[in-house]
Amino acid sequence: MAQMESPPKGGFYLCPSPVLVTEAGGGTADLPPDAVLVVVRSAKGKELAHIQRVLEVTGVLELGPQVDEDGRVSKIRIVLEGPAAARRHSFFDEVSLMNCARNRFFGGAALLACLVNPHAAFAAPTIRLTPPSGARFLEGQRFDLRVEGKGTGPFSATLAVDGIPLSFSSGAQNTTTTDGITSAGYGGFNLRGFSLPQGGHHTLHATFTDATVVILLGDGMGIAHRTGAGLVKFGVTNGQPNGYLAMDLMPGTGFVSTHSLNSIVTDSAPGMACYVTGNHSQNGQEGVYPANMTSPFFYPRVEYLSEYLHRLRGASLGIVSTADVEDATPAANAVHTGNRNAGQGIVDQYFDDRNQTGRKVLLGGGRRWFLPQDQFGSSRSTSNDYAALPADLQAAWGAAAGANDPGRNLVADFQAAGFQYVDSATQLAAAGAAPKLLGLFGYGNMNVALDKVAKRRDPGAHGVVDDYHAPDQPMLDEMTKSALDVLAQDDHGFVLMVEGAHIDKQSHLMDADRVIGETIEFDNAVAVAAGFAQRQRGTLVLVLADHECSGFSLIGALTGGVDHLKGLPPDNAVTDPAVQPERQKAVGVYDAAGFPRYEIASDGYPKTFDVDGKILVGFGANADRYEGWLSKPLPVIDSLLSSSIKTELAAAGYASQPYLRAEKDFERLRRGRRPLEVAAQGRFRLV
Repeated sequence: MAQMESPPKGGFYLCPSPVLVTEAGGGTADLPPDAVLVVVRSAKGKELAHIQRVLEVTGVLELGPQVDEDGRVSKIRIVLEGPAAARRHSFFDEVSLMNCARNRFFGGAALLACLVNPHAAFAAPTIRLTPPSGARFLEGQRFDLRVEGKGTGPFSATLAVDGIPLSFSSGAQNTTTTDGITSAGYGGFNLRGFSLPQGGHHTLHATFTDATVVILLGDGMGIAHRTGAGLVKFGVTNGQPNGYLAMDLMPGTGFVSTHSLNSIVTDSAPGMACYVTGNHSQNGQEGVYPANMTSPFFYPRVEYLSEYLHRLRGASLGIVSTADVEDATPAANAVHTGNRNAGQGIVDQYFDDRNQTGRKVLLGGGRRWFLPQDQFGSSRSTSNDYAALPADLQAAWGAAAGANDPGRNLVADFQAAGFQYVDSATQLAAAGAAPKLLGLFGYGNMNVALDKVAKRRDPGAHGVVDDYHAPDQPMLDEMTKSALDVLAQDDHGFVLMVEGAHIDKQSHLMDADRVIGETIEFDNAVAVAAGFAQRQRGTLVLVLADHECSGFSLIGALTGGVDHLKGLPPDNAVTDPAVQPERQKAVGVYDAAGFPRYEIASDGYPKTFDVDGKILVGFGANADRYEGWLSKPLPVIDSLLSSSIKTELAAAGYASQPYLRAEKDFERLRRGRRPLEVAAQGRFRLV
């Protein structure tokens, strides 16, 4: 996606109407705040050059010492003064010159318009607007306007002069063929025989889009999560990384603040929604503004990116997550509710309003919401749905009425609407490029990479995924590839959101090794998207985080080795603050930390996280937990599960809270509070 747009004033210029005349041969002159065009004249009155003001701010025009009668000016620079905000928004202060002398025809002063695209140097190199910068036209002189760009399509474009939209004479919007005469690999739109009835200062605004957008969101991912994953996967030699994560190879990097509408500490609902609505929302709310209404599904709505692009261009939507699909991040791309926990209403809206977003792919966990109330593992009930939406809301948004229907079989509804349904990695691999795809790979959240990989390495052994009734789950990169295979068939572009959910969830539970494994899995999905973008030019890939979680911090590395650690006496009897427990002495910092080394298996994950010199992680949010520095053999019970499966897991020895894990038998309790999402940072890539 690329856009070319003019600053507040710029574009067409009528050259013989100088805003400012300044001395030649050097010196400075003050610029009035409304100066748009600066004309430089010689001492003899000959117009040498003019420059375009970018912003309406006061500045100083500086001329170099060499200005000659041939129009060569060695140096012209605008030094912007005034508020920092104005300086920050300046596009440049080294200004290119354009010769634009006064022409006289038939003894009179003919008005000469100069067509300029002031952002040409900043537009994507695959976009072209013609006529080129500096072209000149007489009053009434005809010329063709064309907007074209390179990509795979479908393409669309807009064109306006002086804020008045113009229609192209050829070029079909939202297609791969556009005008039918553009070379392969490009899209083009034409306005033939255009002319201006009179000269003056005019503004040209053109946009060109190839709407393929992939958003990858590492939920709860901060800098330390990424650093830890890179150290584990690649290691360091002589101070230099032996390799880089795919997200660390992005050409553009930035930091963002994602405070919610009501708190500096955001949760995932507004953290995701702000990216795809452009608006802040309140914690726990998705695609709505806060209100006092009888149902959270009645709240005032704001349009999602997916809805906007589908409404205007017919683009499709894909949602991929390792979470239960009713969870905050996936839902905050398509569902409008003031209660992120209203699971049944959320997933019903996925289906009922699928035509508002163009949804063609939904992959993740959360099968419990799609099964009738009387089936095993179902969480459907009358307490988390909504009755009919208000009539004006239905009419304005094209929304389905909705109903409180705990007996609904939502899987069957999706299948009847043409979705291919899969519930395992094997079925997903066999689905290929289905027209539409629904995949539900767990009753609640999918299991983490560490536990999925363990099952793949030893299929015959009973593992965590078996206890969760989901023995054959795909990896996030496999899900991403399948989603792209489906969406790439669309002729109208698409938006795909991919979430690495357990970076956040396992940070909440302070399970460091599972967190790092999740970050590696997420990065593998980033690599898939980046590869797609390299093949399908014009694809926009964004790698983001909605917030950081738990104050994840790399505090050092294990000294003495794993066997030594296992042989240390329990710490749980040490209560004197003046006495350092033995296991805390095993944390090596500074020189003692060295460079940890993990052996990576052919599947791209460590053979084991318990290596001599392993990375040790602390948690700034300081929640209640026991920490023995070794990999936890069992995860904490997933909170997003039906009560029947939770009961089974508890009976099998799974802990319901971090402080109840097996480490309580040998490690001192660290007191604190529940880990919080604390800050946010995002990274992005434009390919």
